[in-house]
Amino acid sequence: MFIEIEHILSLAYDAYIRESFLELRMQPKTTADQTLQSFVLAVGPPTKISRYRDWNGNVVHHFTIVHFHDRIEVVARSAVSTHPAGPPLDRVTDARPFPEPPYPLLDFLAFDGPVRPSAQMRKFSQGVSAPSAAPLGAQVRACGRHIHRHFAYKKNVTRYDSTTDDFLALGAGVCQDFTHLMLGLLRLRRIPCRYVSGYLHVRSAEGEAAQSHAWIEFHSPSAGWVAFDPTHNREVDERYVLVAHGRHYDDVPPNKGIYRGNANEQLRTEVRTQESAPKDISALHEEMEQIDVPVYQEIPEHRRDRLRAAVEEIAARDQQQQ
Repeated sequence: MFIEIEHILSLAYDAYIRESFLELRMQPKTTADQTLQSFVLAVGPPTKISRYRDWNGNVVHHFTIVHFHDRIEVVARSAVSTHPAGPPLDRVTDARPFPEPPYPLLDFLAFDGPVRPSAQMRKFSQGVSAPSAAPLGAQVRACGRHIHRHFAYKKNVTRYDSTTDDFLALGAGVCQDFTHLMLGLLRLRRIPCRYVSGYLHVRSAEGEAAQSHAWIEFHSPSAGWVAFDPTHNREVDERYVLVAHGRHYDDVPPNKGIYRGNANEQLRTEVRTQESAPKDISALHEEMEQIDVPVYQEIPEHRRDRLRAAVEEIAARDQQQQ
């Protein structure tokens, strides 16, 4: 399948800020299951965009804005050809005892950040209906069924920094929460697994919109990394586009940054995907573009006037109450 993706990110501030630094993980990878054919990143206010690969091989773009500004706009456009190559779960028949995992996999066995090895997690794990001697694929499928039976997908009940304990207490959450809980169940069974961030293309006939999404990959001694989607309790197919992977969400947020100034930040994101005809592209096309968002050497006078009027109004109100 050939999928085109547009990911829009907008940051707005209720006062001018002096300096911003932002990291972006929005460029899909090329893997055995997909091929990135083009990637265009546009940023405003105009600034130099740099890039590096983090310790998981994820592409990270970053930039700094050093003049006064009250909004940042980012648009990432990708074209990806998906061709899943991993085996179905029924064919992942590794049996215990598994060989000792090599050193690079130890990070994906550790409990860290939002994935907590709590008493609640261990109690929930006891309900998984698969013996520890079951084939690896059957264990993963049983963990997925167990989560699917007990939790509901619901927005705005958890936060970006919610933990597995929060999800276990609430009984509802979003794909990030389902994914973290699945990681916890597998790590209790000493199965190396990692968090995957990306996109899910949903055909319009299903009546749903495209979305940023998260799922897991677990490591099979015989088959390597194999993907599974605990939110939908299903195997991953050609509709999924991988962007980044890590131990948990904290390793792979689409955007992360800091700014200097006394202002509140409002984030708006939008993802659009569409299936299109394959294009004859012999090599990866990458391009950086600029979005015309203004910056200022000093806070503009009209904003100074509004701030001064607000301060004077508060002072007058305080005097009247004395």
